Parts: sequence; C-alpha cells; structure tokens
Amino acid sequence: MMPYPISMSLELLAKQKPEVIQALYRMKAEVFRSGALTTKVKELIAVAISCLLKCETCLETHAQAAINAGATKEELQEAMIVAMYLTGPSAIIWTNKIDEILKFSNALSERTTS
Repeated sequence: MMPYPISMSLELLAKQKPEVIQALYRMKAEVFRSGALTTKVKELIAVAISCLLKCETCLETHAQAAINAGATKEELQEAMIVAMYLTGPSAIIWTNKIDEILKFSNALSERTTS
C-alpha cells in the first residue's frame, strides 16, 4: 500500500497539466467529427461502449451527445441491445439510465418549444 493517497481528478489534472487535458479535448473533437461515420453514429458507438465499461458518467455524456446529434430513443435502445448481446445481461442495468436521460431531454425540449 502506498504511504500517501494519489489524487487524479480531471479538475486537478487540468490545473497541473493543462496541456494534457487540452490535447485530450482536441483528440475528442477530431474523433467525434463527422467523417465516414456521422457524429451521431460515433456517439451511439460510445453509448454501447459506455455500457460495456459500466461508466455512468460516460453513458450520460455520450447518450446526451447522441441525442443532441439527432439520435432517437429507438437508436439508443438498439445501441444498448448490441452492448447487451456482447456482454449478456450485465449491460441491461444501464437501460434505466437511458430512460432517465431521455425523460430529461424530452422535458428540456418541451420547455424550449413552449
């Protein structure tokens, strides 16, 4: 066991090594830029991978980005079905999180159109 705790939050890393965080954000922008695959498709892939990784923050981030890129509820569900096929039932626990994200997104849409 280490004699001292190691802290590596994104916020702390951004303060101590801003060039690293800036490089990561530039890479993300390039990776998710539309090319042979649209940004929406790339975000749906990221949703499926987030399910496999069981990363709640990743799932929230990429599901919302997919919705912002035009993904439908059905497309999000199909991305999760692919993840479930690859991992079995352990990926299904994330379906509730997608429902929460969709409800929040729908509520925001209703507010902006009213």
